[in-house]
Amino acid sequence: MKFLLSRGQLYTSYINMAPMRNKWKKTAIQRLPTSGEPFDGPVGSLVWGRIPGQPWWPGITVDGQDCGMPDISSDHKWVFWLEDRRVSKVQSKWVQHFKDRYSLYFDSTRKGKIYESAVVQAIKVYAKHLGHESGKWTNKQALKWADGGFQQNGVRKVEGVTPVPLSHVIQDDLQLIRKCVERSKQNNGSSPIKNSVQHGKQNNEPSRKRRSSISSVSELKTDVQYDDLAKVKSGEMSIRRLCLGCKSAEVKIVGEHPYFEGSLCKICMEALKKHCFEFGDDGIHTHCAICSRAGRVYVCDRPGCCKVYCTPCIEVLAAEGAKMLIEKMQPWQCFLCSDVRPTVNGIITPRHESVILSRITALFSLDKIPLFCGDDLPLSEDGLPLVSSNRKNGLRVLSLFDGISTGLFALDKLQIEVEKYYASEVDGDAINVSKLNFKDKIEYVGPVETLNLRKLKALGRIDLLLGGSPCTELSLANPVRKGLFDTDASGSLFFEYFRVLVTLRMLQGNCMYWLFENTAAMPCSMKATISRYLGRNPTVFDAAWLSAQHRTRLFWGNIPGWGKKVAKCNVKLDDCLIPGLNRIAAVDMIRTVTTNSNSLRQGKTMTHPVRMNGKEDTLWITELERVFGFETHYTDTGNLGISKRQQLLGRAWSVHVAVHLMKPLQSVFKKRNTKQGYRRVII
Repeated sequence: MKFLLSRGQLYTSYINMAPMRNKWKKTAIQRLPTSGEPFDGPVGSLVWGRIPGQPWWPGITVDGQDCGMPDISSDHKWVFWLEDRRVSKVQSKWVQHFKDRYSLYFDSTRKGKIYESAVVQAIKVYAKHLGHESGKWTNKQALKWADGGFQQNGVRKVEGVTPVPLSHVIQDDLQLIRKCVERSKQNNGSSPIKNSVQHGKQNNEPSRKRRSSISSVSELKTDVQYDDLAKVKSGEMSIRRLCLGCKSAEVKIVGEHPYFEGSLCKICMEALKKHCFEFGDDGIHTHCAICSRAGRVYVCDRPGCCKVYCTPCIEVLAAEGAKMLIEKMQPWQCFLCSDVRPTVNGIITPRHESVILSRITALFSLDKIPLFCGDDLPLSEDGLPLVSSNRKNGLRVLSLFDGISTGLFALDKLQIEVEKYYASEVDGDAINVSKLNFKDKIEYVGPVETLNLRKLKALGRIDLLLGGSPCTELSLANPVRKGLFDTDASGSLFFEYFRVLVTLRMLQGNCMYWLFENTAAMPCSMKATISRYLGRNPTVFDAAWLSAQHRTRLFWGNIPGWGKKVAKCNVKLDDCLIPGLNRIAAVDMIRTVTTNSNSLRQGKTMTHPVRMNGKEDTLWITELERVFGFETHYTDTGNLGISKRQQLLGRAWSVHVAVHLMKPLQSVFKKRNTKQGYRRVII
């Protein structure tokens, strides 16, 4: 749950936060289950735990010695919270067996990606403990299995409460906490968590300003004066040797942080890849821009940014007293949006904007995965792959999930001669928009599921295969996403693209370009699955590099030239507004536009992006078309309403990015002779 304490200041995102005591939350407060008999299971038990004032959360009981914690009485347990990476001292009466209390404590109506992820992780751990192969289960499959009563697989029998094996990630976190405690004892002769944990228990009530009852990997570091941090701050050690996520130099560094001077270890790098494009429904980042952890965070007030920074990172890495200064600033612009201020930044040093762009792109390598063979095209004298023996033929395209034909629009802007453009689309409104703009230039071939071997063979030579399957069931923004393998959901349509790609390769001897697109905000497991099937890792492109909109997408393909540096264009929202009507942009760049009308509102205050005659105004649909790179009135077809036109745009590619990606094809295919394009002329 997220809420704002004061305008422009503290934006909190509690993972284990108790329900807010507002009228509209009274029902949730009243139905919180009470504690049962004190838990007396062994260490390593999968449990539900609760700190007074906060809801039940899945975790694993751990031995205090494994994480450097002091011995505690028998009426308390050390609990490691799943997906939260925190360790808490919890009274035994507030610890209950996970399976036995699942139906009572699991709140299926509660929204929150991290909560659902924690529950699903606990279910998968328990299922694996019972002998199931749960690693590839989707969230839906895991929850369905749990609702069915945690059935064993008939091979392995488990009776009673038995320990579950700890994953390597959990073991690494516990070891890191232990190192923090041991180092603190060496320096101070006392435990760093004594005050933080016990003080919270004495008060027995959560604080709105600090969750002092919980100790985490990151929060422990807040209270410990590390030798590594001290050396960096004194100049004795380069910050490049320090993992900004772990705040330690004792881990193996695998790369540099894309946003700030410093490095990342493997675990923190993977966390950054997973969460750097994850947004909440309000368009605000869900994880810290430095360490990629959730928790209590401060949000940048600049509407075009909305990055967040957790309290531990600010307390440890920023200057002394920076936290209080940030809370007093109205508005506050984050470390990336403002000039470096020694009294605030401390050792948080942002990289130059152009460097950030290249490093974010480098997070997703274009190297091939050696699991899919036959993707090498013959090269021409200038190093470009040859699609046919006649290098200057017109281009023949098959576009799957064509939408409003962004691919053809981009090829038209590039003045590439399109000999044939086949399209597969099922949305009637999208088809009407494309037909009105391109007349008979597009030949529709029906739903992608109907494209069998006979139909694909009848299309003749295909030089370019385009596609971007629906992302709703893959996006982290959807807490009930069904993933790739649910055949009743749209996520499985990716495999239709893959099937067509393989079939065309078989028919044409592999001489073909291809391009596949999907959201960057997808779980790493889904990204890895798509990469494994397509035989290469994706590259990431944000439309903000070329236009006035943040729209980060992943692209897989074999079109050459993607590794080249992207020259950021200084395009602002003002450049897209209708002139002569006293319309002024309130922001330089809007956030990602989706099919939701609220996505046009900006920042944590949800303001409109335009001011007209001194008053707030929404972005007009004709201006939104310009932001995407289309011509004015491109989607103005029949009696389509504003909301439907926005939905069509919300599913489309950015024209600017599509043009950038397909520009190398100008050197391979025939250029159009006439200046007049394929599109209709607006009078």
